[in-house]
Amino acid sequence: MEKHHHGGGSRRQDFEIAVDIATLQDLSDLLHSQPKKLYSESRHRRQIQKIPNQIRCRNLRRSQQVYDPVLVSIGPYHHAKPGLRRAQEFKHLCLDRCAGGDDKKKAFFYSKIVEHAASIRDCYAEAKIVEKYDDKSLALMMLLDASIIIDFIHNYLGMQGNSFSDWQRCLGAGSGPLMVRDIMLMENQIPFQVLQLLITLQYEKGEAASFLPRFFSTFLSYKGRILDLDLNNTEILREIEDPPIHFLEAFRRVVVLKNKKKIKEEDRVMSVYSSVNKSVFLQSAMSMKEEMVDAGISYMHRSVMDLKAKGIRIRPDPDLSAADITFVPGFCFSELRLPVQYLSDLTPMVIANMIAFEVLPHGCSSLVVLSYAIFMKSLVQSPQDVKELQDNGVILNRLANLEKVVEVIKEIDTFGLHDQDIFKDVKMRIEEHCRSRARTWLADLIYTRFRTPWTAIAFFAGVLLLCLTFLQTVFTINQRPL
Repeated sequence: MEKHHHGGGSRRQDFEIAVDIATLQDLSDLLHSQPKKLYSESRHRRQIQKIPNQIRCRNLRRSQQVYDPVLVSIGPYHHAKPGLRRAQEFKHLCLDRCAGGDDKKKAFFYSKIVEHAASIRDCYAEAKIVEKYDDKSLALMMLLDASIIIDFIHNYLGMQGNSFSDWQRCLGAGSGPLMVRDIMLMENQIPFQVLQLLITLQYEKGEAASFLPRFFSTFLSYKGRILDLDLNNTEILREIEDPPIHFLEAFRRVVVLKNKKKIKEEDRVMSVYSSVNKSVFLQSAMSMKEEMVDAGISYMHRSVMDLKAKGIRIRPDPDLSAADITFVPGFCFSELRLPVQYLSDLTPMVIANMIAFEVLPHGCSSLVVLSYAIFMKSLVQSPQDVKELQDNGVILNRLANLEKVVEVIKEIDTFGLHDQDIFKDVKMRIEEHCRSRARTWLADLIYTRFRTPWTAIAFFAGVLLLCLTFLQTVFTINQRPL
């Protein structure tokens, strides 16, 4: 007789099995005929992937705007597309400049890439697309694609011998922003090792080490923060102990780089940056909500203006990264310190591709950018929230208006998730502050009752008058004869 298990969700193991040998053999043959390469041991690492259909289908029109190149193809996934042909021809001119017009140098670069053809091929998840190219044609593709990236960054940094005029003449005056956009796409990538190899061959040791960090620094507008970092050293946050798989991952590592400043524990409560397992995507909304509960306190989404009304001031800190959101508690007022965020037309696309890289299988072991986007979506709910962040220097806005910023932040796809554990401590301390009646009463008194100097003067004059009256009464009583 079958036993019935209640609770715990355990699977039954004790029912009777009755199946004939022929059926068992049929099932075994069918299972062995199914494709399994995707889940083999060789695939348990990060690779250059395509955006899967389940992500693209969430919004097909938006997917074309944020995931597909518009100027140049990098790598095999968008290679030889008709709309990108002009840039394909321009790559040869970039190779000439990288090699100084020397055919022997070109051949040397090519030979070095051919030596790594097997490992380059294995860097791509879509094997069928890469198999269209033999080792020689694949190596030439890598050489040309790396050359146009290096030549562009060389110009972007204003290094000696730049060729802005050639870019404008061949690809147009607006080619710069479009090039930055395209090299940040998850599908539009070559292996990072190829890019580093050519950079090392073309520049002296010091220039080669600072080449990409200088570009990332300039793009992020934090020019003093990462200028001296080497993408190979231990300063770069390593979710997996490997070099970046591609350019986008290298950029993401800089974005989420943990701040190394030594800060006293009593001065700052740092956010917890823990490794978040991908199984979070399988959790129900209820279980996710329960995880945010600690000591009876659950975080409620609160906008910037809500926090201000509760006595929490928003402060910028250019030394913080997306992983370093910080809450500094105070007796009356507290501070929420955020990294400085530069917003431009490229911001939504870059964030969308970094999030896609985080949520896909064999991507990252942490969801920092996704969690940061969720946190910002809760803070920014109206143009007034944006104005407050802008006035405080948290947002450097290059978009059309405040409403556009709200629209851009709302449109960031966080795949239906609402909370993550990465900023759990910060959220809990925000909630503790907001639920403190003494702190919120003082904040309301200052922000609501003392909005103008005259109301404050009138209040203190009244208090002073009341104190004088009290003292006069006490003095009069003490002067009475016994």
